[in-house]
Amino acid sequence: MLRDRHAPAKQTPSFEDFESLGEVEVARPADIAPDTRKKKPKPREKTDFSQRKGIPPTSLKDAVSRLNSMADEIARNGYQPKYTDAELKALAETGDISKERYQVRFMESRYLTNNGAPGMLGAPMRGVSGNGAKYWSTSFDQLEDADTNARLISEKLGLDYDPDAEYTLIVFDTEKAAPLTGVKSVPATFDKVSEFANRELPKEFPKQFTDTVMTPEFQDQYGWHYQEAVDKKFLKSKWSTKVNDFEVYLDTTDLSEAEKDLLKRRMEMQDTVGNNQYYEGNGLTRDKNSRSGNHYGAVETLNFERQPVNLQQLEEAGAITYVSKRF
Repeated sequence: MLRDRHAPAKQTPSFEDFESLGEVEVARPADIAPDTRKKKPKPREKTDFSQRKGIPPTSLKDAVSRLNSMADEIARNGYQPKYTDAELKALAETGDISKERYQVRFMESRYLTNNGAPGMLGAPMRGVSGNGAKYWSTSFDQLEDADTNARLISEKLGLDYDPDAEYTLIVFDTEKAAPLTGVKSVPATFDKVSEFANRELPKEFPKQFTDTVMTPEFQDQYGWHYQEAVDKKFLKSKWSTKVNDFEVYLDTTDLSEAEKDLLKRRMEMQDTVGNNQYYEGNGLTRDKNSRSGNHYGAVETLNFERQPVNLQQLEEAGAITYVSKRF
């Protein structure tokens, strides 16, 4: 489980510790003995990802080892994204990370169980082709640079980090998991997510609806009104999908009834499919780490497991492993 508070005494270095030491010229009076003179700090070397980009781990055990090794890299060199914005855009446009064997799922640890029983990789969803878990994920390759640091992972995935929450990072082997789950994965773009919703939930989200709301312009409008509802306390949290509360906020605006209906239905889509107020629509997450230098964090995927398989069953099949945070 990943935690940043309530941790043992040894803590993950703060972002301030990652600042470059720089070089400072030191005066050398003649009467000071050479062995007492201050030495210039050595410049830190940049993390070399040339041997890691696009190179998958050889096993779940190797994946855990590689993630944990990044803690030392971050402590020594500071956090540096593995991919630039340009590279991430290219991967989102031309690649399909869902086809990579090793994937990662980041979630609050409270979802590991459901009413005392083992939970699933995501929230339950019933679609035309099956009934199982729905969740958003990315590949191991995309998240490796963040180590197992809950704050870094949250920011890289465009999530609001909660220092009081416990988080879990799950690495899963799709070659072992897919035969059990019957998972269907699609890139997280406006068009692909729309097609998924039209196919699996045609009554709730038909093409006419998704053609209207799954655009950059409408997403901006939805995100703005959602944040207004949070700021004005109509919604109790940044994760609320209570349409009735959102409706009370919308009634305070000068929007038409048709516009209100679209926004309410868009919240219903967020609740069912998961494309929230931060959804970019280009297959990428927003990077909330101001020090990374990137606007985007990772290429992400929407997954729908069409057979209900819980985490215990996946673990017994050797399809998943849990990664604990190093302190």
